[in-house]
Amino acid sequence: MKRLTIAAVVFGIAAHGTDPVDAKGKSVTGTWTLTVEHVGMKLILRQKKNTITGTLDWPHGDPIKLTGGFSGDTLTFAGDSGGDNFTIQIDSAGRLQADGSMKGVIKAHFVDLNDAHEVVRKRDQEISWTAVPGQRGK
Repeated sequence: MKRLTIAAVVFGIAAHGTDPVDAKGKSVTGTWTLTVEHVGMKLILRQKKNTITGTLDWPHGDPIKLTGGFSGDTLTFAGDSGGDNFTIQIDSAGRLQADGSMKGVIKAHFVDLNDAHEVVRKRDQEISWTAVPGQRGK
């Protein structure tokens, strides 16, 4: 009888997979307030298994369309946006915290353009961020 019970437990674990997201039932789907340098921005994430899509509203242009992943407690995302006189590309990694918030770092690559769309300046910046569920400050 013990062998049958142990076999059933092992089979049950194998049938559900070993994916940490599925095993722990964690999801980052929803609306978040992502804060960088005291500025809160609307972050919308959609999670399907370990794949992340979404948008990040920011004060300088159209929302940044994001793609990335979520595995264990680690969220990664990347995206880009632009306007008449700039482009931005971001890559980020963060971790889900025990209290349900997230913390991470965005690596941003900015390119400033003149009216003739010639590159005037390029700069890279690493920016710490935090995120909490829900939309704040709007």
